[in-house]
Amino acid sequence: MKNLLPNFSYSNYLSHFMRLLDSFRMTNTLIAVISISCFSCETLVNDVDPDLLPRSDSKLVVHGYLSPQDTVISIAVNLSTQLIGGSLNLGNNTTVSLSDATVTLSNQGKSISLPFDSKSGTYRIKATALPITEGKTYELKVVRNGETAESSCTVPKVVAIQSIRKDSVEARASSSLKDYLYHIVWKDPEGQVNYYRVGGYIFQTQRVQTGPTTFENMPNIQPLNFRENNRSGEFITDERTDGLLLVSIAGRAYTYYSQGPSPFTNQYIELMLLSCEKTYYDYHLAVRNFDGNNPFAEPSLIPSNIKNGLGCFAAYNRSTFVLKN
Repeated sequence: MKNLLPNFSYSNYLSHFMRLLDSFRMTNTLIAVISISCFSCETLVNDVDPDLLPRSDSKLVVHGYLSPQDTVISIAVNLSTQLIGGSLNLGNNTTVSLSDATVTLSNQGKSISLPFDSKSGTYRIKATALPITEGKTYELKVVRNGETAESSCTVPKVVAIQSIRKDSVEARASSSLKDYLYHIVWKDPEGQVNYYRVGGYIFQTQRVQTGPTTFENMPNIQPLNFRENNRSGEFITDERTDGLLLVSIAGRAYTYYSQGPSPFTNQYIELMLLSCEKTYYDYHLAVRNFDGNNPFAEPSLIPSNIKNGLGCFAAYNRSTFVLKN
């Protein structure tokens, strides 16, 4: 596809954008410890002496996702902390990345060491150092201060998008405008349980004033909202629809309202279908459904597949469908 801004790489921007979204969901702890309040005559809630509570050692927290379509392999390493009497805030990652670990990725006898990148706070290397291939299994080992955390993942088969169904509805911004809805359609491979995640982005240019009389077109990416009526609607499994034609819920593209000309110009829309491992599906679905702001929500554990640690190491295979403006 022709790059409308020669000095800007949309593909690199999207990869960085998606890594930010994943790091947004990477938490420094996966278990919330809820303290039990005591009743007394003076107050409804008494403070609990921390020395009376059970202690737990910190564990290595590891996050990494492999895909044949990615150009960079990136692994995040942190330490877990225990939260007492509060909610697990999945939206604010305030941990400091560990830079003194040894991170090794292996496949069929070949191993590579991932150096720490201070700019991203992760261990990363170009994917050409160890190509990620459909059907292959990769082993991850993280060693720090005598502790070893391990995991493995197998890259699932890619599932192609067959078509996109587009519709329009009255815009939320103004009844005189239209918001657009996009449904992803694909044929589910039969005979096995498959796990999917859908997503999409609008690639735009935004006219920005850079001086009293000067303007510049800047790149801008807006995600489609697949969670408007269902917070976990982007996650789909074929457990009851094996081998059928599957259709995602709508991803909504919001129209910008302006009394004058809109500063945004849509260039194209990219829809994505991730065929993912069950470990990826279970982890991200649990994070999506976690409601740390609801005091009446049932406490739940975020699943982990890291041996001697916490976190998620999993693989997915991505197919895309591009709609030009």
